Amino acid sequence: MPVEREASCGSEDRSDAWVRVQPGTGTHIRVRSKSGPMYEDRIVEVATEVVGRLGMTDVEAEVNEQGAYDHVIAARTEGALYRAAGGGEAFHQPLALSEERKATARDRLRRTRLYVPGNNARTLAFVDAFSPDCLLFDLEDAVAPAEKDAARLLVRRTMAAMAFGSTELWVRINPLERGGREDLRVVLGGRPHGICLPKAESAVQVTELAGILYELEGRYGLPWRTWIMPIVESPRGVLAAMDIAQASERVVCLAFGAEDYTREVGCARDWETLSWARSHLVAAAKAVGVQASDSVLSHVDDAEALVEETRRARALGFDGKGVIHPMQIEIVHRVLAPTDEELTWAQGVVTAAREGEARGAGAVSFEGRMVDRPVLLRAERVLAIAKELGLEVAHAD
Repeated sequence: MPVEREASCGSEDRSDAWVRVQPGTGTHIRVRSKSGPMYEDRIVEVATEVVGRLGMTDVEAEVNEQGAYDHVIAARTEGALYRAAGGGEAFHQPLALSEERKATARDRLRRTRLYVPGNNARTLAFVDAFSPDCLLFDLEDAVAPAEKDAARLLVRRTMAAMAFGSTELWVRINPLERGGREDLRVVLGGRPHGICLPKAESAVQVTELAGILYELEGRYGLPWRTWIMPIVESPRGVLAAMDIAQASERVVCLAFGAEDYTREVGCARDWETLSWARSHLVAAAKAVGVQASDSVLSHVDDAEALVEETRRARALGFDGKGVIHPMQIEIVHRVLAPTDEELTWAQGVVTAAREGEARGAGAVSFEGRMVDRPVLLRAERVLAIAKELGLEVAHAD
């Protein structure tokens, strides 16, 4: 397939690359590299591989590289060719992963979800060094409309090329009717664990997304079921939270988006004003057995405010919180960790339940309170979290 028009992609920012393609005779790639002449042959190799993989011919390309990794150069070359060709199925195919990636459990820890701009090559260059439970590549609010096509390809390449260890990978797509479908067709080729659905307001949106995921997973041969995290950020969404949470078995967590909610309601962005919406969302999530994650706090430098808001979110029943800077991760994890008092209580509940079962007792109490099934499940969840975090937990025998 020949290149029929000129197009470019990327930037000359640090850790990025700018690539321009135009019609030519055969394939010719010219390089200017900040890394020096020794790296120029490698850049030509990377760009040539992308051109060949996409089945493109007669390409004249110019690559201006500013210390970019191979996968960034590949993504920017793809982006320029995508724009020159007007898209196509060749850009949707899955990529080989640099390391084995495993499916994640429905109830795994999701204390933090770190938002990362999907078209910021400099930030993405270091994203594997962060340690959130969920790394969330953002294609929605963090990306300008004109750059969303390039961001999809960069996010896909980043997910495939970098090693993320045990971090769960998520992509926040755009609303399905405003680019979200194309987001899915591209980024699923990088094999994320989950998709965040922004501005979720009805069960219909979730079931539509689930149907698209089912079809694409089969087409691409994806090795696991892709989870869904609806982001509830409007009064309509809050009122429909329970319907949204139970719309698909793929839903594992409801996230609250306070910024958009306050703008639409016209209310203040403070704890008292938003407490009802938060409580309603938590109740809806827990009623159907999914997790709940609180909104981000945009004041990155205010550690005290983050501690206080996370503490209050934990008290309401939230399992996690959104963050927008790596410095916020450790604070949220620390506040959400089980306390010594909670561990002692959980161990006592489990011990009492086991002893009562051994005696054949119909009713069991601990510290003067009845231990019914919901209490036991909560205690077991506390101990499971402690075990996953490597905390010292005595066996409740």
